[in-house]
Amino acid sequence: MLVEVLIYATLASSILVPLISTLGYERSRAILAVSAAGVASFIAASLLTLAEGSVELYGGLVRHNTFTSIIMLGAGFSALIALATVGYEGYRWFSHPAFYSLLPLILFGVFYLAGAGNVLVVVAAWLLVSVATYVLVALPGDRDSRVAAIKYIYVGIVATLLVALWASIQIAVEETGALSSATIATGQPLIALALISALAAFGFKVGIVPFHWWLPSVYGKADGRVVAVVAGVAKLGFIALIARLLLEGFTGPPYTPTVLAVIAVLTMTYGNVAALTALDLQRLLAYSSIAHMGYIVVALYTLTLAEPGSLAYRAALAGIALQSVAYTLAKTPLFLLTSGAGRSLEAELRGLLARDKLSAVSAAILLASLLGIPPLAGFWGKLYMFLAVAGYSIPLLLVALVNSGVSSAYYIRALRNMTAQPTPETREVNVRYRVALLVGAIGTLAVGAVAPLVLGLF
Repeated sequence: MLVEVLIYATLASSILVPLISTLGYERSRAILAVSAAGVASFIAASLLTLAEGSVELYGGLVRHNTFTSIIMLGAGFSALIALATVGYEGYRWFSHPAFYSLLPLILFGVFYLAGAGNVLVVVAAWLLVSVATYVLVALPGDRDSRVAAIKYIYVGIVATLLVALWASIQIAVEETGALSSATIATGQPLIALALISALAAFGFKVGIVPFHWWLPSVYGKADGRVVAVVAGVAKLGFIALIARLLLEGFTGPPYTPTVLAVIAVLTMTYGNVAALTALDLQRLLAYSSIAHMGYIVVALYTLTLAEPGSLAYRAALAGIALQSVAYTLAKTPLFLLTSGAGRSLEAELRGLLARDKLSAVSAAILLASLLGIPPLAGFWGKLYMFLAVAGYSIPLLLVALVNSGVSSAYYIRALRNMTAQPTPETREVNVRYRVALLVGAIGTLAVGAVAPLVLGLF
């Protein structure tokens, strides 16, 4: 009951924000405070579900466990970082106070998306999160954000139609609408169509090859403040849902693991090779987001083969959860930095060590975590995922390790820029963005410290 109350408090904050504005308090500090309270309620609900271990709501329509709780915690803390960093800047947007209303609304949708136990809940949560993020991308009002929002909407419409097709077939095959993939083993042609639709829909949402083509234009061009939410908060709900689809009695056709392995290789390779050519930090982060989804697909491949409850199965789950948290703790502050310091790699990072030692050290920790340097959070995520796949496909493991090595080239380039001499064009880091980097770095170190214990939770 308390979890429900907290989640509805998150929704209430989203509704109260525009109400406060219409009452003539559009510049009131209450707007920021109410939005922050909604985010805090979501974090509290996630902590409660993690403490319980397993929570069922609405007769099983929504089910949360340790895996989804960890991912939701990552999304919640990243949302809080984004909100604190944006601060009152959103008051100057022509769309004010939409940002402060949409952020808790997205978290509300993530809660139901990550824990959906019924295909209709999936569709409803999918629409809620999707529409909110479409609007969010366009909020700053600049030309790049509007163009990115249009492209994102087009892709989102296609993905939504595909997920609706998947849901309708699932309901037709299994009249209860329960979120179970066991029926796809029947070999019916409709089931094959459902699999293809689901793969394409989720592929578009998280940016895996060959459904990735929109992501560099959206993550790489839209305002970094909204990209931090779309890439670092909303995306985690879809990752949790994809993993749960494979956990809910999945007994698909024998070629499913092979398809996932091919997708993982293509996604990792494309993301890392493309990032080598990126000339600005925001685009580099966009391409590396694709590569990180490739690593997660490696773990999804393991889940389709490993026996439930086995060490490899639990390691794959722990790896996805830790990698998702490491990803959002690093990407959220770094995307925010791109908004606060300009679009070029030179303006964002060059001479950062000389200009702001604390920001430079914090950014270095976040980049090192994305690379997978021990003992940071990103290292443990990759370690668990790679150890899990080792017992099932050595070639796939080797490709993942090589790709992780390739990524070091552009991460090291970014680190080298920070130690260079600053130029007249470089900007100072705003105090709020400096705090975001610091909080992200502290969170990354903290998660890395407890990560060896996480496997015992699964």
